[in-house]
Order: sequence, then C-alpha cells, then structure tokens
Amino acid sequence: MTSALLMAALVPEKRAGIFARGWQMGENRLITGVHYPSDVEAGKLLATASAGFMREAPVFKTDLAAARAELRAGLRLPLK
Repeated sequence: MTSALLMAALVPEKRAGIFARGWQMGENRLITGVHYPSDVEAGKLLATASAGFMREAPVFKTDLAAARAELRAGLRLPLK
C-alpha cells in the first residue's frame, strides 16, 4: 500500500488504477491465507502514516521529484 500511495503521487491521473491494484494485492494476501483482514487494514494505516512521514522529509521530497520527472518522461506524460 505504501508503494501505491507513492506511485499515485508520481502519476496522480492514474491514481484510481494504482489504488485498485494495491487493494487487490491486499486481497490476494487474504485469499492465499497469508494475512487476516485486520492485518491488511493495519497495513493500510501504517502505509498512510509512513508515506506521509516520508513525504515530509526534505531528502525524500528531492528524490520523489526526481522520480516523478523520470517516470513521467518514461511514460511520455507531461510533468505536473
């Protein structure tokens, strides 16, 4: 879920699909019996908090901006 949150920050126009894929990965963990529903919910909460903290760190902001530019160029999307 952390990856989905950060990827959605890089390509916000693809947010719905990215979140759907992140949600499906959590569901797959339930289907395969690797986690309980509470584990998946806790993971979402932890991901939201950790992504928020990461996005506040100056070094991470710089890295995120560079990743955004590189990814968007690779996908041939305008830089936002």
